[in-house]
Amino acid sequence: MRNLIILKTNNGKSSEAWKTKKHPLKVIKNWVFAWFASKTPGNLKLFFYKKMGIKIGENVQIMPGIRMEIFFPEGITIGDNVVIGQEAFITAHEFNVHEFRYGKIIIGNNVLIGARSFLLPGIEIGDNAIIPANTTIYKDVPKNNIAFGSPLQFKEFNINKK
Repeated sequence: MRNLIILKTNNGKSSEAWKTKKHPLKVIKNWVFAWFASKTPGNLKLFFYKKMGIKIGENVQIMPGIRMEIFFPEGITIGDNVVIGQEAFITAHEFNVHEFRYGKIIIGNNVLIGARSFLLPGIEIGDNAIIPANTTIYKDVPKNNIAFGSPLQFKEFNINKK
């Protein structure tokens, strides 16, 4: 079960609900930093993501073209030794017909997030997890597991095998 904060809205108004929780100028600042980060080579992009409020550990690699949360970036924590593949999408919010939802995203240590993966709000990815390319993560991923498929499935592995 995802850990979400839910704001009920009138039909068709969920895309405006974030304004009750965040000043529009902060979102614009985050959008600018996210844009610069998406155009910046190497680890200089981490500087911009940290300026947005994202907590980022040591030895994190973020590949080009990812889409990073701009409304609630302070709700994202990325552990040590994490690789986030090209064009991954990390969002701590979602709009629905009758409600606006947001929640934290916690990525543990030694995690691989494959290219074009999609992380939804309110989830935690455990240490040593592997998220293959094109995987949508809509619930917590246990440590030492590969998350795959639709519906989402998990397969535990032993990291001590050689």
